[in-house]
Amino acid sequence: MQQDISHDPYSAARQLRPVVITVVAAKLAVFALLMTTINFQAPLPAAVEVAEMR
Repeated sequence: MQQDISHDPYSAARQLRPVVITVVAAKLAVFALLMTTINFQAPLPAAVEVAEMR
């Protein structure tokens, strides 16, 4: 048993690498999507609201 474990100590890290890459890529995609939706231009006030402010 000990020989199997000591033979490849990084097997768990190798198995988790695709999962970590997928999670990081998904987080970046969500962040980019949120940033594009947040940066939309604010709607212009209606003419009536502009007249009321004066």
